[in-house]
Amino acid sequence: MRGVILGVHDGRGVLLGDGERRLEFPISEWRSAGAPAAGQVVDFVEEGGQAKAVFAVPTAPGYGAQLGGQSGARVLGIIGVICLVVGFIIPLIPTIAAFVLGVIGAGQAQAERDDTALLLSRISWIGALVLLAIGMLALLALIALFGVMGVTAISHGNWQPPF
Repeated sequence: MRGVILGVHDGRGVLLGDGERRLEFPISEWRSAGAPAAGQVVDFVEEGGQAKAVFAVPTAPGYGAQLGGQSGARVLGIIGVICLVVGFIIPLIPTIAAFVLGVIGAGQAQAERDDTALLLSRISWIGALVLLAIGMLALLALIALFGVMGVTAISHGNWQPPF
């Protein structure tokens, strides 16, 4: 069965298994290198209401993507928000990066069940959409303004060719 370790205390661990059931396991049942930690995805066998033969799952989302104690989705969300802020200074490319990182981070955060990473990712991609929409409206307003000025100049006979 698969589960996620909720915590370890006083020589015992508690994990959340299938069907949102909490199961305890003694540390002596830990079968992987290193110590068990909260948030680790594990594989185990259930016997008599307890988890036995508990192994860390290295390929599970949230385990192999750890970076300095942060989940991969959280790192994507943080970078996405940074790109969004930079998008206010340097338009377009950082804003597009914020959108892409936000969408990828949100999907990964849902798989990891990381609410903070999901919030950061949503701020990133929704903020990027808003910023792109504002930029497009500003560009259209400038085009409309200069277009009206050009039509007015032509109709009043003040327009001269640029060459």
